[in-house]
Amino acid sequence: MCTSLTLKTADGNHLLARTMDFAFQLDTDVMLYPRQYSWKSEADGRLHKTKYAFIGMGRNLGNILFADGVNEKGLSCATLYFPGFAGYEKAEREGTCHIAPHEFVTWVLSNCESLEDVKEKLASLTIVEKKLMLLDTVLPLHWILSDRTGSCIVIEPTPEGMKVYDNKPGVMTNSPEFPWHVTNLRHYIGIRPQQSESKTLGGMTLTAFGQGSGTIGLPGDYTPPSRFIRAAYLKEHLELAAHETDGVTAAFHVLSNMNIPKGAVITEENEIDYTQYTSVMCCDTGSYYFHLYDNRQIHKVSLFHEDLDRPEPKVFAAVAEQNIQELN
Repeated sequence: MCTSLTLKTADGNHLLARTMDFAFQLDTDVMLYPRQYSWKSEADGRLHKTKYAFIGMGRNLGNILFADGVNEKGLSCATLYFPGFAGYEKAEREGTCHIAPHEFVTWVLSNCESLEDVKEKLASLTIVEKKLMLLDTVLPLHWILSDRTGSCIVIEPTPEGMKVYDNKPGVMTNSPEFPWHVTNLRHYIGIRPQQSESKTLGGMTLTAFGQGSGTIGLPGDYTPPSRFIRAAYLKEHLELAAHETDGVTAAFHVLSNMNIPKGAVITEENEIDYTQYTSVMCCDTGSYYFHLYDNRQIHKVSLFHEDLDRPEPKVFAAVAEQNIQELN
């Protein structure tokens, strides 16, 4: 369970935002991978060197497992769950780079500078069916990516092969496949921010009880199709943000409508699925903003405030406890 969307500000900044909804406690921190840093693929044991530095939310498991991030060239990426539809290669393909599904963010942000670059290099990539040992399972994943042009794509590995879609709505959630979600938008074209008009029935004039009557029918549940519709509607009608800070604030407001409080969703294994963190990345400034379930204060890490040629990764630990500003 996750929701992601893109936003553009009036002064030309481009944002990629996401919620991280999961039942397993991820214990993540913001981390920086520098240029020319060697990391080993779990798919075939080969060493890779980062071409570009990037920051993102991750967990150190020997190699750092990144869930999302933005690199120095302005390419951003977020991983979302894709259960029941993801498919990977069973074996390596000669002459290609091999990675595990959970290594895609690391590979793409360390190697690619734009969406066009990603599309070109995908042909030389093989995503191998490989377990993440932390969870003892092969993660069913797909990815949303954006860059400084404001364009957005979705990459979905399926049993029929790798699918790449232009993401015109700029929204993504989970299963089923992305084209299904886009088609499903047609059910909701009547939803609007304007109010319903008064109607006459049996000689009586009926008016809406209050504001919001134009949104009757907007789904409010936490399923992936409903979150996709809700995110697409809110993004489409959101007031244009003036600059980066306004855009970040707007993105957090939109995604608050998809945040899952503890107890609202229980998995089949009787585990609590909830929003562990929400983050916003700026492709143009290399800034990474986030807040946690237990601390809603917005944290910020700036990629370009760091030495991108440092010898080792750097960890930025967040304050886990709620930070309350007392006024008296």
